[in-house]
Amino acid sequence: MDSKYIKKINLLYVEDEESVREILSKKLERFVKELYVAKDGEDGYSKYLELKPDIILTDITMPKLNGIEMSKKIREDNKTIPIIIISAHSDSNFLIDAIDCGITSYLLKPINKNKLLDLLEVNAKNVYLDKINILQQKKIEEQQSILQNIINVEQNISFVTDFKSLSFVNNAFLNFFDIESKEKFGEKFENIEDIFIENIDYVHKKLINNYSEIDNQSFGKDFFEVINNLNAEKRVVLLFDKNNDKKSFYLTISIIDNDKELYLINLTDITSIKNERYSIEQKAYHDGLTNLYNRHKFNELFEIELARVKRYKHPLSMAVLDIDNFKIFNDTYGHLKGDEILIKIGNSLNPQLRITDIFARWGGEEFVILFIETKLENAIQCSNNIRKNIENLENDLDTKVTVSFGVSEYKDNDTLESLFARCDKALYSAKEKGRNRVEFS
Repeated sequence: MDSKYIKKINLLYVEDEESVREILSKKLERFVKELYVAKDGEDGYSKYLELKPDIILTDITMPKLNGIEMSKKIREDNKTIPIIIISAHSDSNFLIDAIDCGITSYLLKPINKNKLLDLLEVNAKNVYLDKINILQQKKIEEQQSILQNIINVEQNISFVTDFKSLSFVNNAFLNFFDIESKEKFGEKFENIEDIFIENIDYVHKKLINNYSEIDNQSFGKDFFEVINNLNAEKRVVLLFDKNNDKKSFYLTISIIDNDKELYLINLTDITSIKNERYSIEQKAYHDGLTNLYNRHKFNELFEIELARVKRYKHPLSMAVLDIDNFKIFNDTYGHLKGDEILIKIGNSLNPQLRITDIFARWGGEEFVILFIETKLENAIQCSNNIRKNIENLENDLDTKVTVSFGVSEYKDNDTLESLFARCDKALYSAKEKGRNRVEFS
C-alpha cells in the first residue's frame, strides 16, 4: 500500500480494551508520523484538546464517554477533523447517530488492516493538502467530504428489502412517497428500484448489465456490488418526492441477512449540498467550455483509481483522443465554430461511457478517458466505437470532424505520467498513419 500521506500525520487512537489497543497501536505506529493513544472516550477528548491530532480513530463502545459522545464533543471544537469510528454495530440507529455526530467514516469489526490503512491514507492526503494551504483544493475537498460524511442530516429515508418486497420502511420513507404503509408502495411503483430516476449523473437500475433479463434476486446482488464499487461521490440517486420535485440523496447499502438476502438502504437528502457543490465544482473542477471534468479533477480521480488498482489488481486502461487537423479547422471556419465542435464532441462522449468511467478535457482539442476495470482490447473496441460516432456527428460544415486515439493499459508501477506518455506515443502513431484511427502502446 502507498503510505505517502499517512507518514505525515499525527493520529489519535482511542480504545478501551487494553489487549486490542496494544496490538493495533504497534501496527499503526509503524505507518504514522506520531501516534497518540487514549484508553477511553474521556481520555481521548482530553488528548485531543492537548495534542490536536490530524485524524482520530476510535472505538464506539467505551466507558465514561463512548465513541459517538466523544465525537460530538470534538465536533463542537472542530467541524472538519476526520473521525473514523470502529464498531461492531450495523443497525440503522447507529448509522443515524454516527451521521448526526459528523463522523467521516466507520469500519466494522473485525478490522481489515488493508482497508483501515487505505482509509487512513485517503484522509491523510486531505489533511496534508490542507496543511500546505492549497486554498482551492481545500475548498473542494471540504465539499467532497460533505457528501462522504453525510452531514447536516435531519432524517434519513431507511428501508429493508430483498428487491422483491419491502420488509421495513421508516416514517421518512412513507412521508416522502406520501403512502400510508409499505403495502401501499406497489400502487405507485412496480419494482423497488423504480424509485431511482434514470439520469446519467445518478445511480439507477439500468446501470446493471442486462437489467431487463435478470430477476429481483440477481438484481439485489448486482446492485449491491455496483454501489460498493463506485467512488463515494458517485453513490447518489435522484428521486421524485410527493410534490413531484426532484431530490438528490446519498445512498448507502449493506447486507443485513445473507440467507434471506435482505439489504438495508439509507438515503440522506443532499439536495441543497449537491446544488452548492455543483456550483463550486463547475468553477474548480469543470472545463468552462465543454462542462467536462478538467485536468485537475482527472488527476485527482486517477489517484483514487490507482489506489484501487494496486489494492485489488483490477485492470485499468486509458485513452487520449485528439481532434484531427483542428488548427486548420479553426483557421478555416473560425474559433467559434471550433468551440461548437469541442462542445458537441464532449456531449457525444457521455452516453457512450459507463458511469464508472472517467473522462475529461485535457486541454485544447485533446480529451482523456479512463476506462475503469477494463482490459486493453475492450478499451480499444470502445475507443473505435466512439471514434466512429464522432465521425458521424452532424454539423453544418462541409467537412466531417474526426479524432485519433492513443490507448494503453496500466502496468505495474505506472504513474499517470508514464501511462499518459504511452497513450501519447500511440496517439502520435495514429496521426502518422493517416488520422481518424485508434492505435495502442
